[in-house]
Amino acid sequence: MKAKSCLCNSYPSPNLSHFRATDIWMTASDSNQFLDSGWVGRFLETLFPNFPDGYPRANAPDPPALQIGSTLSLMLRGSSQFLGIALQDPDTFYRLISGNSAVDVGTVPDTTAGDELRFIRRVGLQSIQYASQIKAAADRAQNRATYPAPNTNRLADQLRIVARLIAGGLQTRIYHVSLGGFDTHAAQVTATDTTAGTHANLLRLLSQALSVFQDDLRRLGVAPRVLTMTFSEFGRTVRSNGSMGTDHGTAAPLFIVGEAVRGGIIPNLTNLVNNQLAMQFDFRQVYASLLAQWFGVGAAQLRAILQRDFAQLPITGASSVNDDMLPKPTRFELAQNYPNPFNPTTTIRYQLPISTTVKLSVFDMLGRELTTLVNARQPAGTYQVNFNASGLASGVYLYRLTTPEFTETKKMMLVK
Repeated sequence: MKAKSCLCNSYPSPNLSHFRATDIWMTASDSNQFLDSGWVGRFLETLFPNFPDGYPRANAPDPPALQIGSTLSLMLRGSSQFLGIALQDPDTFYRLISGNSAVDVGTVPDTTAGDELRFIRRVGLQSIQYASQIKAAADRAQNRATYPAPNTNRLADQLRIVARLIAGGLQTRIYHVSLGGFDTHAAQVTATDTTAGTHANLLRLLSQALSVFQDDLRRLGVAPRVLTMTFSEFGRTVRSNGSMGTDHGTAAPLFIVGEAVRGGIIPNLTNLVNNQLAMQFDFRQVYASLLAQWFGVGAAQLRAILQRDFAQLPITGASSVNDDMLPKPTRFELAQNYPNPFNPTTTIRYQLPISTTVKLSVFDMLGRELTTLVNARQPAGTYQVNFNASGLASGVYLYRLTTPEFTETKKMMLVK
């Protein structure tokens, strides 16, 4: 099993509300942008145009996406509706639906109420048809790995179902499972051991579930076809609080697992801003990389799905990206910060064509150095640094990149 850890993923001006941050990660929006469609839903619309009209059909007999649970997440919503179904397990879903096999769209009034009734009946009919497909796929395969006992690892329970359905031939593109409990404001660790406590238990469940799932996929002969990504609405602070826990962090880790994954860890964890992990990558860079490298999405569609272009990371072996973290630059460059104007955080991007000593600092308009964001030797590459100006007043500030070979200064505007 290969795994890549993509650390320090965030976005400019990160939101630390559970609800809003979840929406941002599900929709791939900016922090000040409100979207009602999910990034996966927009992707699936390129494969299943006009869904649900005409589905299921001969060349698309199975649901585009499937979520193990009772509701569908915003991530799976397209421009007008969800492109998937939610179920607890195939047998229960089939029993629930099969008793309503008489559902038919039929004739309805040509009114607003009639349109709603037609939609409800169409979804009911579609669910019946999908239930048969899902049940048949589950019956065609049995798990071959030894999973934890039922109800002892809720993530493993969900992945057990996913493995059966994939091995049984279900052509669903996206499966969504979840594991909660990571909001560890208290009792993240024990009073006597920082390697024990709630967080350690959750990581054990995650590791155990992903390991047995990958083993099952391998034994079932479908591992090369599956890639797994974890994500959360935000990470945790580096500094602990007074309750042996941590608070909401600005940057989050993503784990990507699969036989096609280029193993490794990107980037490092040396940059801190106000005791928070500094943003190294926009989380949408990971989304863009997976869509392009795993699903083969072209540049124009990628831009439409994610609203604009994002630099890719080397996630899979099929990547066109060079083996370095990003393609090696050919010249020094200090880019304009984004967003600009900003409040209170913004991202500063720069590139180095050679390994060199780097200093990135922020100054006021009188030339007084306010903070140093980077002061280290860095290899050639492209870098992103998150700057938090929550302690500064509105106004124009300068940021300067200095190396022995290059110096450049740019302006940025803080508006509160």
